[in-house]
Amino acid sequence: MNEIFTAVGLIILAGFIAIKLSIASAIFEILAGVLAYNFFNFAGAEVIDVLADLGILALMFFAGLEIDFDVLKKNAKSSMVIGSASFLIPFLAVYFITAYFLHFSFEQALLTGIALSTTSIALVYPLLLKSKERLDNTGKKILSAAMIVDLLSMLALSLLFSDITYLTIAFILAFAIFSYFVPYLGKRLFSHYKGNAVEFEFKIILFLILGIGIAGEAIGIEAVFLAFILGVITSSVIVGHVKLWDKLRGITFGFLAPIFFFKVGTTLSLIALFENIWLILLLFAVSFISNFAGTYIFSKKYMGRKTRYISILFNSQLSLGIVAATIGYELEIFNTGIYASIVGAVVLSSVFASILSKSNYNS
Repeated sequence: MNEIFTAVGLIILAGFIAIKLSIASAIFEILAGVLAYNFFNFAGAEVIDVLADLGILALMFFAGLEIDFDVLKKNAKSSMVIGSASFLIPFLAVYFITAYFLHFSFEQALLTGIALSTTSIALVYPLLLKSKERLDNTGKKILSAAMIVDLLSMLALSLLFSDITYLTIAFILAFAIFSYFVPYLGKRLFSHYKGNAVEFEFKIILFLILGIGIAGEAIGIEAVFLAFILGVITSSVIVGHVKLWDKLRGITFGFLAPIFFFKVGTTLSLIALFENIWLILLLFAVSFISNFAGTYIFSKKYMGRKTRYISILFNSQLSLGIVAATIGYELEIFNTGIYASIVGAVVLSSVFASILSKSNYNS
């Protein structure tokens, strides 16, 4: 019980500090986990583990929800050019450095490249709003390009970790049929039960997220990929229900995601971080500079005076970067040192992007 009170107290404190400093709360939630593990002898708790597993699925589901194909269609050319460059250039740079200079294995280099070339819509969107962008045409171009980076990141992860079997193919076909009928059935079902006292539509979504987790384990596909895809195919239904969207956002970012990020922190040893500080700084420098340069070069034609701003903003790697690192650690692709280095580089990049994007918005 003491473990749970420690976790809750530190997560609340992390949220308070994040609000005061106007920096993404996930960063401080990870730091809270580091503090708990290294100074409070936090040994974990079963309920924390369960909620953290649900948190990563909810986080990826919400990332899928934020993929708006209408916005992508309107900004197809610019979003494809900017998004592809923002993902591929840092991916290739990090892969080259880790594979040929640091002598990582093929899988380690690939996964490190993916983790350090992502862009978190969960950070980009609120930063756009805080900067008074209010999603005019420029804001929509920026957001749609970030969506492309997310899609490419998840595609790369799925190709790397998915084992194709007959069961997998059968599940994909069933999932495709399910996806076809979701918009029609979902809109009718949610309209009929909208605003009911028992929160029926909210229960359906939670059941689907849990079901995806169980299905992913049964068929050998990482559940985070399925949760992301589920978010994409249900976005057209859920986005139209503002109250349901707000409830899902509230429980994801106010409850489940903080526990996931806290648990990530509890896997990080300060000794491992200090022993690999040079690797953290190297990965941070390579990913930040290559991401900035790639985004800047290919967005100049479309972003005008906002080119510098988007180039900094797209170094906000947090959510998907942490997820990719966590997958690698759980599958024992990464040892403790490499895992700590990737998480450290992701957090450092996100902090710099958050701070610099504020001062560069009007430049």
